[in-house]
Amino acid sequence: MIRLLPLLLGVLGVTAGIACAQSRAHMEACTQWKKESSTIGTRNDCDRPISIKFMAYDGSHRIEADVPAGGWFDTGVPDGTIEGFIFTVCPVGNEPSVRFSLENQKTISDSLYNCLPRDRPGV
Repeated sequence: MIRLLPLLLGVLGVTAGIACAQSRAHMEACTQWKKESSTIGTRNDCDRPISIKFMAYDGSHRIEADVPAGGWFDTGVPDGTIEGFIFTVCPVGNEPSVRFSLENQKTISDSLYNCLPRDRPGV
């Protein structure tokens, strides 16, 4: 049994290393939210496609989309009709490391998430 301990710790270490290697930084710096044509949206100012998740503070208007470099993400939400919103921005093919929900509003608003592959095991 004791001989298995180093093997088990080695496997756990490799698994943790793989998970860390797959984590990517969010890409919120690619966006600047503004009003265009009287609705709230943002342009992808980066040179690579991004995946945006958006939701109003009241839980309405939940929208997810992949946005090409230079593309516009239009929420369809008229300016002035919601109190505020949360959003995440990840490279396409990735998603936030925390569940996108109002329960995680503070974590998301404080940008305390990374991005993980959508197709990772266990998702």
